[in-house]
Amino acid sequence: MIDTENLIDKAQESFNKRNYDYAIDLSRQILESNPENHIARKILRSSLVGKYELQVTRPSAILALVTGFIPIMKINIFSVLKKYNKVLEAGEEFLSKNPFSIWGRFVVANSLQQLNYIDSAIEEFELLNDIKASNIKVLKSLGNLYRLKEDIKKSTQYYQMALSLRPSDLETARALKDLSALGTLHDGGWSKAKSSRDIVKDTLSGEELERASQMVKDDEIPQEIERLNKIINQDSNNPENVKHLKKIGELYIRQKDLLSALKTYEQAFKLVPSDGSILIKIGDIKLWLFNEKIKEVQQKLTVEPDNQVLKDALIKIKGEKKNFQIDECQRRVKLNPTNLLFKYQLGCAFYDAKLFDEATAEFQSSLRDHKLKTDSLNHLGLCFIAKKHFDMAINQFSMALESTSLTSDAAKKIRYNLAMAYEYNRNYEKAISEYKRIMEIDINYRDINEKIDKLQEIINNK
Repeated sequence: MIDTENLIDKAQESFNKRNYDYAIDLSRQILESNPENHIARKILRSSLVGKYELQVTRPSAILALVTGFIPIMKINIFSVLKKYNKVLEAGEEFLSKNPFSIWGRFVVANSLQQLNYIDSAIEEFELLNDIKASNIKVLKSLGNLYRLKEDIKKSTQYYQMALSLRPSDLETARALKDLSALGTLHDGGWSKAKSSRDIVKDTLSGEELERASQMVKDDEIPQEIERLNKIINQDSNNPENVKHLKKIGELYIRQKDLLSALKTYEQAFKLVPSDGSILIKIGDIKLWLFNEKIKEVQQKLTVEPDNQVLKDALIKIKGEKKNFQIDECQRRVKLNPTNLLFKYQLGCAFYDAKLFDEATAEFQSSLRDHKLKTDSLNHLGLCFIAKKHFDMAINQFSMALESTSLTSDAAKKIRYNLAMAYEYNRNYEKAISEYKRIMEIDINYRDINEKIDKLQEIINNK
């Protein structure tokens, strides 16, 4: 598995420095391994917009149509075939040429929804809702997605907004009736509205929506934070402030002001404690703060490599991070027991903490998700190696290699682990065979040359 956390940090840093091409490449690497990573997709979307805005001359509408013709054809064909992973790829290809396209963003958002990438789909649809308010399809999709996340309050809000725009929509009315039947309709203001005008009156004005859709430049971030805070201060208890607080939090993250970002998201959570996405963001920020502390101590150690106090501090901080990461992942699994991505992340946290039995149980659950199957099998193999069950590890790696969606880098990584399992199991001939298969593709991959020489010497000395 790629080091997603490190790549996201690099992608965000590249975006902040306006090195958009590198940010785009890194984001795509992450999404290739994990298409559900909504943070990487957000960086990709912002980087494409940023790159587009730097162009001296903008492509005409006709040129945009021409460059998007092939992906449009792919979208239409794969939509009919219901191959939504291919629709998603084509949608992203189209947006790479037309980053402001509402249609293209809807294609991507709908594909993410069809593939059950719930958090990423919500991210895309909420962005669409900011850009194009009062769109029935967007509102109903958000209502359905939040229902899948068991966030009944937000689901109800979006369905209510959709019904206010089209009172005759029986499907929306039925969805609200189902929610009500569960006894989970909350008295959050929407149910008290006397008319559709009451329901939508507190949404952003057209001018605000237009501004929200624009990319905020680095040198404009302080002014944008100040502007949003003025809106919030007009009615500090308005639940609609959550949208502004989230944006402020993201702006602070771009400025690397993680403490201010944490404080902002905690303020947002007080307004809407049912919003699980805010809790996830708070957890992410706390993990980033641990990483900052670790980097700080590591930098000091480069100057004072023999400083025992710094060495002890580094061990302590890393231990605290591992404990927090396990607690955070366990909380996410408890709140979202059907989300197999959270189980996979919990497995990774257990694995990093060398709790291999606990990790194995989580990976055995997460492999039920076809999107996570390959990485789950690979990690199961690593767990079995750690427990010295080498024959079982070989089985897991072999099954992982059967996947047809592997990239060459992923295949090399898993094949290397398979060779390593054969080596530990003293099946040196098969280990050499697997190492050589990697060599056929990449002769300089890791230490395979030394591995092959060493194993060949062992065989010759028998």
